[in-house]
Amino acid sequence: MLGAATALMAGVPLFSTPSYAEEKSLGIPASMKIFVQDASTAQIASFVQHIWQESPLSQEAEAKLNAARAQSEADSKWLYNPVIEFEGEDKDGADKTKLIGVSQTIDWSGKFLAAGEVAKYELQAAAAERDNARQTIAVNVLSALADYQAAKEILALSSERTKLMERFSELAGKRFKAGDIDQSEFNLAQLAFSEALIQNADAETALGDSKMALESSIGFSVNDMSVLPALSDTLPNIAMSGENVEEVIGNLPAIRMLQARGEALRSAISRARRERIPDPTVSLKGGSSEGDNVIGMSVSIPLNVFNTYGSEVDVAKYKTTAQQKSLQSVFQSAKSRLMSSQRSYELSARAWSVWKKNGARALEQQIDTLDRKFKVGDLSATDYLVQVQQTLDTEIAAKELHSKAWKSWFAWLGASGNIEQWLHEK
Repeated sequence: MLGAATALMAGVPLFSTPSYAEEKSLGIPASMKIFVQDASTAQIASFVQHIWQESPLSQEAEAKLNAARAQSEADSKWLYNPVIEFEGEDKDGADKTKLIGVSQTIDWSGKFLAAGEVAKYELQAAAAERDNARQTIAVNVLSALADYQAAKEILALSSERTKLMERFSELAGKRFKAGDIDQSEFNLAQLAFSEALIQNADAETALGDSKMALESSIGFSVNDMSVLPALSDTLPNIAMSGENVEEVIGNLPAIRMLQARGEALRSAISRARRERIPDPTVSLKGGSSEGDNVIGMSVSIPLNVFNTYGSEVDVAKYKTTAQQKSLQSVFQSAKSRLMSSQRSYELSARAWSVWKKNGARALEQQIDTLDRKFKVGDLSATDYLVQVQQTLDTEIAAKELHSKAWKSWFAWLGASGNIEQWLHEK
């Protein structure tokens, strides 16, 4: 698409007529399935996959998952190992003493089983946390990408605006000297050029800020911004299927993480109760002592007198209650977020569809009309300048709307937990 200023100076239409597909209903669905409409999604998927592999935050989550997996394996093993004892004594004039013994502490209450149950749910929580981290990274990066792409396009339009206003200012100066325009029109042209320079500087700053935000969300420096995937003019659709909103929320990684940790805490109650049961140690010893053969057995049982370990059970109970309340709060917040993001995307997508169908064509006609009137002298320099400025502002607003629509889509993907499904949908 040519910039507005280029189109004006070249005397060609600003926009080609866009294709338009009938807008489908975007009401709050019972559940959602994504249908990809543009091949550029494959490029976005490859881009996000690379970030997941290289991002320090993603690597951190993966390391936590590996640690939880190792912890689960460790906690599934027996709690106590056997102990072997050797005893020897050699006194002058007396028979030597040689004894060997083995002792084993018995996990009487099955503490290792309880520990393994806790670790199993912690592993599930770590897997959900990894999924949540990947989703958060993808949503943040793609939202920042939408801002960066819009800032880059707006800077291009701003640069074209500056060139146009500079040319118009020079032309106004010549006409003022010739007496074709008055002082106010000449001053207006100079002010318009100054304003264009200021706006162009602001656009350059905005591009720099958006580039910094994008690199920050990615987690590492991007050497070549030109290889970033572009966001299509065609927005994805959302279709309805048979599940309900509660099931969608329940499948969110953040919710699954809290649910798994809640189960781990409930298992921790059982573990704390089993910790209160003392484990006996059985010892067997045999050998010779002062010329006599000796064999013996002993059993020792700790007495939980000074510490009954009852407080640990209470701690586990309170933590479980707190986790349940946290889950309820997060669930309701996630449900509200899903409904809100759905509505936001619905409005943005509808506005973008209307723009593609009507606004772009109207802007094209406006450019042609202004260009024709100015050439034949039916439009004064002042009116021409004001209306061209308005046209350029409208085009910039369209770029911002495109970015907003995509950001709303990414927000909905995050709220519905469908980011990976969308990236890999065929």
